[in-house]
Amino acid sequence: MSDKAVIDAKTFLKTNLYYLINISGHFPTDLMPANIDNFHLRDKGNYSDDIKQAENVLYCVALAIRDCKEEPRKPYRTILTDLYLKDMLNLEVQQEIGYSRSRYNAFKRQALQDFTQRFNYYAVQEGISSLIELS
Repeated sequence: MSDKAVIDAKTFLKTNLYYLINISGHFPTDLMPANIDNFHLRDKGNYSDDIKQAENVLYCVALAIRDCKEEPRKPYRTILTDLYLKDMLNLEVQQEIGYSRSRYNAFKRQALQDFTQRFNYYAVQEGISSLIELS
């Protein structure tokens, strides 16, 4: 029997992300694309497996968000960063990127798809794909 969690990306980002942030002792700003180089995993010391696993998952989240597309017609990184790391409202993010509600919602769905693919890739690279997979 496998203990792998298969979670919808939107659900993960809305509900599980802050739980993992709290376990790890990091802050949402630590996951920002500009701060990824300062994100350090605790490989040594007397840290519980839960803390180490949470950090590994968060590291994959940070890498995935950093690598999401950020182009004028694909503002995926901005959407993910603003919604899930800066905790902004959908309306605020929509106004920031300057698109209609329907176009924003389409971008948000595409951003979640882009994030999911990148997260799952990094989960394999970091050896945590047996713990979690986003759908």
